[in-house]
Amino acid sequence: MILYIFEPPLTSGFQLSENKKIVVALDLFDPIKARAIAQKIGEEVFAFKVGWPLILGSSSDIINDITRYGKVICDIGLANIPDMNKAITENVKDHGAWGIVTHSIIGKDSLEAVVKNAGDMKVFSIVSMSHPGSSLFIDKELDALCTLSANAGVYGVVAPGNRPEIMARVKNNSRKMKIMAAGIGTQGGDPLVASQNGADYLVIGRAICNSRDPLRELDRINAILERWEETRGSKQV
Repeated sequence: MILYIFEPPLTSGFQLSENKKIVVALDLFDPIKARAIAQKIGEEVFAFKVGWPLILGSSSDIINDITRYGKVICDIGLANIPDMNKAITENVKDHGAWGIVTHSIIGKDSLEAVVKNAGDMKVFSIVSMSHPGSSLFIDKELDALCTLSANAGVYGVVAPGNRPEIMARVKNNSRKMKIMAAGIGTQGGDPLVASQNGADYLVIGRAICNSRDPLRELDRINAILERWEETRGSKQV
């Protein structure tokens, strides 16, 4: 049996997180384990991604709970009509989320409903996905979805970090939008390769949450990325 011990919430890690790239996906049904991991690694991540598994395993209040340890990006695969997107976005915002993920293939009106009602919350739109099925429909409209997202005023787009050829197309169409790369780790995406292909943030879930020591695994990945950033910086001088 694993005993999770809770300590007081972090109060200083938010500033430190601005220098990080990793978004840890807390795709767990166990809220106790999720809180314990968030508490342990909060100062070493950019943000946490909270979605349906954790919400179904607890309640939507888990969004606010995890904000004690870092920024939260709520990813519930938002894909609804404008009125429902508006209501859900406002609810997520009220729960304290820093960001929200929505599909872009739902169209201009539904996407704009999220952006217009997000307030200060950052909106990330999905323009491609990390599984093979994305090529059936979504990827065929990739360029159009990037343009739609940019025109709607989203903060960033979600792209598959395990598919370099798609990442390259997204980077070419990203304009000023941030790129959050999914599919890193268990799905085969390499954090360094995804960063080299233009990812600003890297979504990593199972590779960290299911490791024997999540903080050690996170530190290992952060070290690789920091060395690359230092090398890249020295070449630009």
